[in-house]
Amino acid sequence: MLKELLKLFVFAFFLIPIGKISATVRTFEAPVSLPELFAPQADWQNGIIGNVSGGGNVVVKIYYKESNTLVYQASLTSSSTTYSGVGVNYKRSDLGSGATYYPDVWNSLDIKTALFAIERKRQKADGKLHRYLSDEMTLSIEMTENEGNIQTVKIPGIGIVDHDGGNALFYPDHYCYDLKHNADPITKIWKRLKMPRLDLGADVLVAAHRGFWGDNLGAGYPENSTGAFEAARKYTNVLETDIMITKDKKMVISHDYSLSRLSNYSGPLTDYLFDMNSSVLKGLFLRKRNTDVSAYPYLFFENLVDILLQKHMVLTVDIKDVRARRVDGQCVANCEYDPKLHGDAAKLKIKESWMTCLQTCIRIAEEKNALQYLAFKTPYTYDELAVYVPEATLCKLLFMPVIQPKRKDFLDFTDDWINRGGKKVIAYETNFLNEGDPYLQSFTRDGVSYENLLHYVYKKTGLRSGCYPEEPIGQMGTVTRWVEWKMKYTVNDRRGDHYWLMTVPYGNIMVMTSDRPDIWDKINQIYNMKGQ
Repeated sequence: MLKELLKLFVFAFFLIPIGKISATVRTFEAPVSLPELFAPQADWQNGIIGNVSGGGNVVVKIYYKESNTLVYQASLTSSSTTYSGVGVNYKRSDLGSGATYYPDVWNSLDIKTALFAIERKRQKADGKLHRYLSDEMTLSIEMTENEGNIQTVKIPGIGIVDHDGGNALFYPDHYCYDLKHNADPITKIWKRLKMPRLDLGADVLVAAHRGFWGDNLGAGYPENSTGAFEAARKYTNVLETDIMITKDKKMVISHDYSLSRLSNYSGPLTDYLFDMNSSVLKGLFLRKRNTDVSAYPYLFFENLVDILLQKHMVLTVDIKDVRARRVDGQCVANCEYDPKLHGDAAKLKIKESWMTCLQTCIRIAEEKNALQYLAFKTPYTYDELAVYVPEATLCKLLFMPVIQPKRKDFLDFTDDWINRGGKKVIAYETNFLNEGDPYLQSFTRDGVSYENLLHYVYKKTGLRSGCYPEEPIGQMGTVTRWVEWKMKYTVNDRRGDHYWLMTVPYGNIMVMTSDRPDIWDKINQIYNMKGQ
């Protein structure tokens, strides 16, 4: 008898519809910054991307944690590759006491109204006047899958959340992947960089090259000074600067190999940083753009990391490796690094000098618990980096591959980083020079047509391209790391033409590494006012 009952039980078990037993529910928490959420031009797009089998569904519900009040609900009953979802109309009375300031009838996709209502109730709770939308709130995210799979969910104020409840824009080992860091200023900056807005007239993101310096007819802060970096915060929270190494392996913040242009150093221009010990820099002070000597000393990399920590800024690190100097076709300094004289051996020496800088910067940042503040620009492939840096460390870093002008294998290099770097990449620096550059020509790859390399990067990765719109330093033109002055012919190099850059397809979402973040701030404003 018992055996017969067991057979009936097994038979009945297999008759139960799979949808009844396959539903999974996962919950995650994330803090949300209300100033970010309700900022002008905040992105309120929301929805689910996922796969659903016949008869199944996936549902996302979001609650204000403190009162367990529903603030968002969307569901899919069929697969979608765009952010989609069907909402539900609720009466305010359905949602409990936390929904006091909701409309009489509220649609569950309207997260903006719900969060504003939650904030209103929260501010009224103690009977005092408070500054609205100036704090954080914690949300609870509930994902339910019934014969379906949620790939990602886009939530205003949080961003894009993956199936496992992490920030989908980042590699799982990176600091910003963990949703508990969602309201951290550093996470907000990197998210902003990694989520370009094509729906705006302009969404240029500026990296302040050497800080904000040289204004006030040259009497402003000197480049790469504490004052210049702090002043940049008025326009951007992203810095970009050059890092060089001394003979005793100290990392110096400097644009030039030579000291005389940038400081009150009294030696010749042919005294180069990489041939000097760091003690030479003690007692030196940086020059302003008008050549007056300031009270600001040279900074070392650890000093700049301290500024990042104190001011809640991030840095795209531009490593300037050790190179040979050639004048009129002849090597005049550091010739063991000259590939024209020593071929692959010289190329290896250049690479190893770059990798030594990378390793040293990583060590310093690790000691200060600041890896999340950095993204490294790199002309090398991911696999080349992996020879010098352990994979466990690379997984905690961010990178910006640099596609140098006139690089013939630019598509292969880009694809290699897409495939190997993945979510460790923040943007791709596509340093084209003018409208005739191959990077700006249309092309077809794998049967798909693209307007230019910027379009390719965006379609393949959703990320921005980058450019260095070089600004003239003075009447002498621009200067190289060897303190060689050049007057550029703007037809050949149009990167300083702000309005031309904005006409380049996908140029209006680039990362602009600029000595004039104030100008790019104005350009963003001008292009976003059009049509209003």
